Amino acid sequence: MPKKIQIAYSLHTLNAISTVLAVVVMALCLWLRYEWDFKHYVYELEAQQVLWTGPYILIAASSLTMATSILGSWATVIEDFQLISLFALASAMSIVLGMAGLAYTLNHGIFHSDLTPWLEERFWVLFHEMDYNERSARILRIIQEDMECCGPSDWKDYQTFNKVLPDECRSPVTGNIAGGSCAEEFALWMEPRTGWLSGIALLLVVIQMGSIFISLWLRKLILLERSKDNRPYRLVVESAKV
Repeated sequence: MPKKIQIAYSLHTLNAISTVLAVVVMALCLWLRYEWDFKHYVYELEAQQVLWTGPYILIAASSLTMATSILGSWATVIEDFQLISLFALASAMSIVLGMAGLAYTLNHGIFHSDLTPWLEERFWVLFHEMDYNERSARILRIIQEDMECCGPSDWKDYQTFNKVLPDECRSPVTGNIAGGSCAEEFALWMEPRTGWLSGIALLLVVIQMGSIFISLWLRKLILLERSKDNRPYRLVVESAKV
């Protein structure tokens, strides 16, 4: 049946694309988890739950997607309607998991999200601890220098609380004071990383939705073909009797 063959090839193509995208999503998540500078910021800010929960969920979703794609390709080759049904169910589970990771990453990884107020609160804690906690002072100085920011909200925070303005708040070239909030600048620094990850993860979810639709269509055609030929739904190989 030419139509069935075309649908089978389409499903193979979508499975291949899903596998590639799942590998990309996993690679980006692992990069966010183990990249040295970012990992250092996360540990120092104690932001493991906020910044790594989304990538962890997406790693699980991409792993399930890769396994599901292999299952779908094999089920298509042997034309097993039960395995195709299992593929559709597993793909739906992967979509739910992917959407959960995607939603969490967007809600805790871009500028207009829960990340910015969380960072501002965290930077205020570091700001008030910097006079007696060397660790808090160190991470605040590092972020102010790397992000070219000054203070939890702006440089006037030092003036308001009668603190000495640190050298890290000034440009090493011009000597001008950085005017940006560290919470906002850090969130803006995060946004391209989590934005790309979320965009690719969303594309993967859309392709998986297409795979489910095509697999169910293929399943219907296989059942129709076998009912016309009066064949069993599954091929059963009987051993020869001695």
